[in-house]
Amino acid sequence: MSIYWSLRNVPELASLTRKQRGQVHEQCLQRYFFRAPATIRSVLAFLSAIFITSGFASLASRLPSWFGMPHKFWAIPLGAIVGMTIGRYVLSRIAIPTLRPFYHEFIKGDLVRSEHAA
Repeated sequence: MSIYWSLRNVPELASLTRKQRGQVHEQCLQRYFFRAPATIRSVLAFLSAIFITSGFASLASRLPSWFGMPHKFWAIPLGAIVGMTIGRYVLSRIAIPTLRPFYHEFIKGDLVRSEHAA
């Protein structure tokens, strides 16, 4: 199994512009991963995103005391935001092998229609 660190590395998306790659990936992620019946891959992806988010929030709550600062309320939400961003990235990368068959179909159908409508 290949890990695609960037959408540019996914063969089905390589010929598209950066904006189009993001649009195709997000639409397919919404349609064929988030709204699809649960699979082992999707459960692991969601759990990894949750654990990464909670781990960063937990780490951020301890960070001020490690540096001798009084407890700062802003550290927890900031850690959670960073964690959610990284968790979403990891979830997205776990989902790519599931989404690859749908990219071509989406590009031929929905992306072409939206390009003509614009």
